[in-house]
Amino acid sequence: MKRQFRLVLLGALLLLATGNHARAQATTTNLWAFPTTGPLESSPAVGADGTIYLGGGGGDDRLYALNPNGTQKWTFQTSSAINGGPAIAQDGTVYVGSYDHNLYAVNPDGTKKWAFAAGGLIATTPALGPDGTIYVGSWDNRLYAINPDGTQKWVFATGNYIASSPAVGSDGTIYFGSYDGNLYALNPNGTKKWVYSIPPGVNSSPAIGADGTIYVGAANAGLVYAIRPDGTQRWAFQIDGPIGTASPVIGPDGAIYIGDGNGSVYALNPDGSQRWRFATAWHNGAAGSISGAPALAANGTVYVGGGDWNIYAITGNGAQLWSYPTGSAVSASPAIAPNGTVYVASGDGKLYAFPGSAGLAASPWPMFHRDLRHTGAAPSLPVVVLTSPTNAASFAAGDSIGLTAA
Repeated sequence: MKRQFRLVLLGALLLLATGNHARAQATTTNLWAFPTTGPLESSPAVGADGTIYLGGGGGDDRLYALNPNGTQKWTFQTSSAINGGPAIAQDGTVYVGSYDHNLYAVNPDGTKKWAFAAGGLIATTPALGPDGTIYVGSWDNRLYAINPDGTQKWVFATGNYIASSPAVGSDGTIYFGSYDGNLYALNPNGTKKWVYSIPPGVNSSPAIGADGTIYVGAANAGLVYAIRPDGTQRWAFQIDGPIGTASPVIGPDGAIYIGDGNGSVYALNPDGSQRWRFATAWHNGAAGSISGAPALAANGTVYVGGGDWNIYAITGNGAQLWSYPTGSAVSASPAIAPNGTVYVASGDGKLYAFPGSAGLAASPWPMFHRDLRHTGAAPSLPVVVLTSPTNAASFAAGDSIGLTAA
């Protein structure tokens, strides 16, 4: 009996010693893997008809359109790498930036609609405003607002390069970071609303909560910030590693999920306290950085790619469900189709499709750039027009007013 107790105690001590680096051996099989000819960092977007759009990395330089079964629909050639994700407009137009300094508008059949030349390479994913305006940042330190016809609406200059994909609030405010050490809020006309200092810089793409709170990470400081819509800080949470380009997502209960440069995924409560932490495996004796955003499924599963060359599925409680080894680091963010299929791109040049049991979570910001189309836009506020009673009517406190939708 004493020997048995010692064995149990030894096992418990070993488990405690390994801590978050203890790994379940469960894995999964992919539905298919589509090969490209360059490393992939672009996060896939999915159109209303299920078409998957993906940018090819250096040496490939193409925008791909794939059928849901993994076969190629068409490709569109650019002159350099596409590391930002595509964004899809309501009419099916696909917007994507390239290192060749151009933002491209591509028709659903793969033909070019137009190209807009920025002053530097574009490594960000465009955001789409409620009026169709396209917002995109460039390494020339500028955020561009472009009309749907490809003409420039306005441009806003910052003090350093922009690797932070912009996000659009429900009131049309545009939020983005720059490596000049600031998070910016701009009015829809391009004027500055406010600036919040986040040194040394912001490469993370903001996520917007149901109450308008903006969540974003500091590039190398290891801080996750919650900023109110008026530009004041709600809270900041210190994590153990740099954040780099890792971007937050938001769960149905308001929890915030984000990765760090040391290979950990954090789940934070809405008040900024830690709920759990999941550490990915090590690769070649070092932790692999998490550079993308997680994706949240409706059943609570969290999908994320690791710099340790693995793709992970994690339970809502922070336990590993499975991992899948790829041939290189996974810095792109996953996408979850309505049927539960999970799409993830890897640095080995392949887009992988995995079976899942639930679609995207019904939350304010469940994946990178919010939705499968990568609009990067919170739902617009409804416009209410009162025709009856008239503007001249007056009411006493406690009166009930009935509204009828037109």
